Amino acid sequence: MALDNIKEPIDLNEVSGYNKAQEAKPKKNTNELDNDAFMKLFLEQLKNQDPTSPMETDKIITQTAQLTQVEMQEQTKQTMIEVANAMKSTQATNEELKNFQNDMKTTLEALLASINKNAESSIDNTSSPAISSPYNSVNLIGKIAETKINGLNLEEGKNIDFELYFDENIDASRGIPKIMIFNENKELVREFDISAYNGKGGYLSFSWDSRDSLGNSLPSGAYNVIANYNHNIDGSSNIARLGRGEIQSVIFDDGKPHLRMGDLIVPLEEALEFYAKN
Repeated sequence: MALDNIKEPIDLNEVSGYNKAQEAKPKKNTNELDNDAFMKLFLEQLKNQDPTSPMETDKIITQTAQLTQVEMQEQTKQTMIEVANAMKSTQATNEELKNFQNDMKTTLEALLASINKNAESSIDNTSSPAISSPYNSVNLIGKIAETKINGLNLEEGKNIDFELYFDENIDASRGIPKIMIFNENKELVREFDISAYNGKGGYLSFSWDSRDSLGNSLPSGAYNVIANYNHNIDGSSNIARLGRGEIQSVIFDDGKPHLRMGDLIVPLEEALEFYAKN
């Protein structure tokens, strides 16, 4: 057998990583006497003591107590080191959290101040539709708006659907609620009872067959629609009309705001007045 084919024996300690693990272990100070060494030395002392003059019991107890005390002190020292490290870590974490909270508070205060400033400049004067910034129009949601729209564009012979906004629920006990339709000459052409809607309010939907009160088909054109309901003691009545109602949302089209009022979508510039919902 050729000598150059003989393989070196495998070092299992090297392959298994045992050698590296041993190297990574912290080396003990040879000048220090640990608990195990102290106990071995103590036992050797007991075994090799002079039988004719053995160590007194109180000395044994004293040395054992000293060993126990040293061990307890070492454990206490280690525990205190761990506690100190934990406190340092907690202190650093608390400082980071405190800084984050301060930054967040500053940001929120600045944001709130900006919102309040924009709201004051755009909503305080609710009689005007002018808004300093289009996106401030979202503050109008929930308010009542009066717009330039006040009628329907009727196509002769076709039914037309529409909605009216009622501030109060309809109360048929306070007079017969009616919808009245007027032509461009302000002549009443159609009137119908809506007592079937008793107890209902907000946006209510209606349909008109484009005929007058006599059943005749009306020509195409613009017609004004209002509802008269809930008569008061002083002779007045509540009025609902097209183009008036609660703003439910704001829709942006190419950056321009539009008000959604039931089925009606109205450009903000068509609004005449805003006021709080009663």
